[in-house]
Amino acid sequence: MTTEADARMVIDQLLKDAGWDIFNKAQVSTEEPSADGRADYLLKNTRTQPLAIIEAKRFSLDPYSAKVQAKAYAQSLNVPFILLSNGKEHYLWDYIDGGDARPILGIPTQADLERRANLKIHRRGSLQECLNAIPYPVKFRFKGEEIEARPYQLQCLEKADDALIAGRRRMLFEMATGTGKTLAIAMLMKRWFQSAIISRVLFLADRIELAKQAKETFDDYLRDWPSTLLYGGKRSLEGQIVVGTLDTIAGQLGANGFGHGYFDLVITDECHRSIYNTHRATLAHFDAVHIGLTATPNPGELRWISDHERQLVKSTYLFFDCWDSAKKEGMPSFSYTLQEGISERFLANYKIYLAESRLTFEGATWEEADISYGDWGRTAESEDRLKLIIDEYYRIEEERSLERPRKTIVFAVSEKQAVILERLFNKLLPDDACLRIAGQLNRSPNQVRQEFAKKITCYSNNGNPKPIIDQFKYDPLPIIAVSVDMLDTGYDHKEVENLVMLRPTNSAIKYAQMRGRGSRLCPRIGKTEFLIYDFVDNTENFDDPGMEYHRPKEVSAHYGLKQPGETEADVDTTPPPYPKPKTHEFFVIAEGSLEDEFRRRETIIVGPEGLAIDRKTYQDIWKDRIIELYKTDPAVQKIFSGQELTEQEWEELARRLNSPEYYFDERALRKAFEQPTGSLTDFVRAALGQYKFPTREERIVNVFNTWVAEHSDSIKPEQSQMLRLLERRILEGDKIEMRMFSQPPFSLWGGRVRMEQLFGKDNLARLVEELNILLVA
Repeated sequence: MTTEADARMVIDQLLKDAGWDIFNKAQVSTEEPSADGRADYLLKNTRTQPLAIIEAKRFSLDPYSAKVQAKAYAQSLNVPFILLSNGKEHYLWDYIDGGDARPILGIPTQADLERRANLKIHRRGSLQECLNAIPYPVKFRFKGEEIEARPYQLQCLEKADDALIAGRRRMLFEMATGTGKTLAIAMLMKRWFQSAIISRVLFLADRIELAKQAKETFDDYLRDWPSTLLYGGKRSLEGQIVVGTLDTIAGQLGANGFGHGYFDLVITDECHRSIYNTHRATLAHFDAVHIGLTATPNPGELRWISDHERQLVKSTYLFFDCWDSAKKEGMPSFSYTLQEGISERFLANYKIYLAESRLTFEGATWEEADISYGDWGRTAESEDRLKLIIDEYYRIEEERSLERPRKTIVFAVSEKQAVILERLFNKLLPDDACLRIAGQLNRSPNQVRQEFAKKITCYSNNGNPKPIIDQFKYDPLPIIAVSVDMLDTGYDHKEVENLVMLRPTNSAIKYAQMRGRGSRLCPRIGKTEFLIYDFVDNTENFDDPGMEYHRPKEVSAHYGLKQPGETEADVDTTPPPYPKPKTHEFFVIAEGSLEDEFRRRETIIVGPEGLAIDRKTYQDIWKDRIIELYKTDPAVQKIFSGQELTEQEWEELARRLNSPEYYFDERALRKAFEQPTGSLTDFVRAALGQYKFPTREERIVNVFNTWVAEHSDSIKPEQSQMLRLLERRILEGDKIEMRMFSQPPFSLWGGRVRMEQLFGKDNLARLVEELNILLVA
């Protein structure tokens, strides 16, 4: 049976590891007498004055239970800190103004404990009194300009102060891209430096570019507190503010590096990417106030489609003590969302233009190999597909204001796709636009043609893309930057007015980060909004609430929409013959080999003559029309009050609604609102605010539950498992087809062969058919 003496042997070694000389009574004494007994250990400062006590317990006892006993010793010996340990678990208790005893991974050094004790000496009263003595910044100079603090930044400071005074040691600040979260945290650091609450800060970033940007902010706003930048293995214990990458700091922990108590404040930028695997251990190493900064730990108004990401976000909230288990949601210390920033006019509003091409979403077959939605840009690419998209982009740009060319970021899938995109964007730039832009930028037409678009990837400029990134930001050309994982996070360029989505993602966080590249206002060019061109349905996957962009012109037959009197069978979708590829690693289908067309844009067809009306316009007019009828129409009033209409009343109402001007009938309404099962009653009640249509996710779940309920007598557990896996894939945007069972994740479970064994070949085909019928019903 272990005893307290066994635990003390471990504690002795931990003290040695932290640099304490346990044989020097001027540093460490044992069995130190106090008014209420004997303290197991007394740790002393460099002047042999009492600094902390250690209360030891045997391995089997939780050291937290010794708080009352230890506090009596500490007060008797007049020490500011208490350490509770059983050799395996340790707690540090700053019982005067540091909240409750908190878990730590090891014992702090003498220098770190003494520095923290000296901070207390320099304070003017309690934490609250110290903070109240420092006014919040209202106006200040930053980067050569007179800056006025924004209201939400001051609210953030107040929330942080309140949390600290309440004894909270971990906080999470969610602030949308473009709201100045790095400057806000610099404002907080300055207050806490001035209040003698902190004297050393660690700012962690996961990329060197983000670390450099943060240091620039600190060097300007916090010039009285020197900072140092660590990356690439660089070692240094200098600077009150250490800015570093996670990997570099992780390699400098422990002996001759950063001890557990070296920093008083640890700030983790984009913290949702930093709380797992080895990085979580890096953060936990430090006994400090931890603040997580992020624009997108929880993408807020966006819909989750990834269970892994949902768990990642939950882990972030758990680490920063912000998870409400009862509500099953995160409760950040402070939050300022994109929508709040837009409504308060601190961020740019945005619109979305959505277009789906047939090749993108329906794929193609190439030498008996299927090219699916997720393969484009990764294993294959069609120049016809990209040409259709780029022509559409230029067509819409030419219909907008032409006072200036708009800086644009194109989010591409891969290096090979980016090369093709750069070439085609330059090649397909309309001649009129080329000449006009040359005059606007005072450049030759030849230079505009050559440099209008440039790719920015890790391979650009022989592996040094920074000069091209700076060129895109500071020079007139290029106008279009084709990015592969370079500009989606941590890149600030206020003049970006267009974002082109060509990279599909199942990550709501990734999408929110890409969207954030356009969110900054730019008074210099009069930018108040930006436009998202979505050619891969990212915005719909996450139910982005942004306004849809509506072209000012009707769409012609040339772009793949059915015309008046034309049926689905009339549209020829048969691809012409095309050459076969030489390799399956990555192949390009040459222009003219595989025709593509748009199968959907934000345009709907209504009425017997095929009148084209923008979807959003149609929805708005419908709502206005119903609200207007509610004032005078008895049938609409009966629906509002929940009364049943007679068959004659229904016919008369339908006739009044289906006027030659708008043709409000169930078919057109279902298409406009994308509600395939909606009834006229549903649409009326929704317009009056009495009914909310189910989301796409809810409809899919209901379809699967209905099918399972109808076949419950014959479903086996193994089949049920596969059905739920199928349900998750459909929720993530996959189309139900037989070939999907040969692809991940089904291929990991035996693929199509296994599915046919479980359900039977004919029954599996019937399952696919029935589910597809239910999904469109």
